[in-house]
Amino acid sequence: MGLLLVTTPIGETGELTPGVRELLLSHFNKGHTLLVEDIKPARRRWRAWDLPREAIEVFVAYNEHSRDRLDDELISRLKSGEEMILMSDGGTPGFCDPGRSLIEKCHQSQVKVSITESCNSLIPAVALSGFTEGAFEFLGFPPRDKDERKDFFKELFKKKTCQVFMDTPYRLDRVVSEVIEAQGQEGRRHCIVMDINRDSEEIFWGSLKELKKAREMGKREFLWVIEPLS
Repeated sequence: MGLLLVTTPIGETGELTPGVRELLLSHFNKGHTLLVEDIKPARRRWRAWDLPREAIEVFVAYNEHSRDRLDDELISRLKSGEEMILMSDGGTPGFCDPGRSLIEKCHQSQVKVSITESCNSLIPAVALSGFTEGAFEFLGFPPRDKDERKDFFKELFKKKTCQVFMDTPYRLDRVVSEVIEAQGQEGRRHCIVMDINRDSEEIFWGSLKELKKAREMGKREFLWVIEPLS
């Protein structure tokens, strides 16, 4: 499984869904590493969820102060087959969150990253990309008109912020071709999140050259995330 991003309620009094609670309990029972943003809030929330107090003693603080020190060690352990979960103080890890650094390095090291179920695919897709801790622009669906579509994809690479769009499953192959044509030789990286929260979930991450194999995936629900310019 690799690194699992666990989305939790924003407020400290919010309740976990039964599925997420069982997942956290399972990870603790199996001795997996539990990465939390801040120890004290994580302790309060863990107790409120009536999860084993013993887990609190093995929490690892992963935040803007510790990530530079921890990243290489965590990636090495993940590559060796260890499983970890990452939780923020509330919300989605990796979205405007210090976890972005670890997520990006997981992709670079070909470590699988996944996320707990959500009723919205946009924020999880941005978080899973590891591309931004700040602004992004959601563009919805490209136009259907041929000329308008061409302009749409050209405009993608004139913008400096992280860009996100989606299209119908049967257009995935076409979109790959359209993005390749529009980007040319520019080196921005891409993340295609397909069938999120399904058994068939798959993430393609990297350069366009690496993403060309997405053409072979057939009809898949997808969101496409383009990294911001440096």
